[in-house]
Amino acid sequence: MRAGILRAVVLAAAGTGSALAGSFAIYAQTTPSGCTSIADVPPQYSGIQYGAGIQGLFDNFLTNGGMAGCVDCHTSPASGASGHLDLTDGVSWAHLVNVSSHEDPAIKYVVPNHPEQSLLFQKVNCDVPATGVRMPYQFPPDTLSAEQQAMIYDWIAEGAPVDVTDGIFRGTFDIRGFAQ
Repeated sequence: MRAGILRAVVLAAAGTGSALAGSFAIYAQTTPSGCTSIADVPPQYSGIQYGAGIQGLFDNFLTNGGMAGCVDCHTSPASGASGHLDLTDGVSWAHLVNVSSHEDPAIKYVVPNHPEQSLLFQKVNCDVPATGVRMPYQFPPDTLSAEQQAMIYDWIAEGAPVDVTDGIFRGTFDIRGFAQ
């Protein structure tokens, strides 16, 4: 709803020749939809190693013995990488955590402790993320298993550390993923 109202204001300003229309960019955010449920995957509160777990998915997310990874498209230099996002080993964490998205600077790739606000989780979990398309691009929606998606969620929920998560139970009512 908000995005539609913002578009109407911009179009109205543009139609009147207003200088306001060209003076700033408005990024329309979408509420994520078509998300994979991770509710049945047991939460992992500790022991997620960024290098082995998260970077491991970036390097090769296939579980069927094949080779395909996010780094096939998201590689250095960041300016030439798909979405201007470099996910190669050694630099990926710094390009994700508390970093504004190239598609919509109002959205961060990873907001520590808030996977529901993190574009990375939306992109791997939802057919329609807040901006852009589901990842991995041009793969079936179930390419990343619910367990792989839950690991990303849990890593972010535990503060998105560069090393190993060492969290404890997050609360008595731990909702995971997006409500459908």
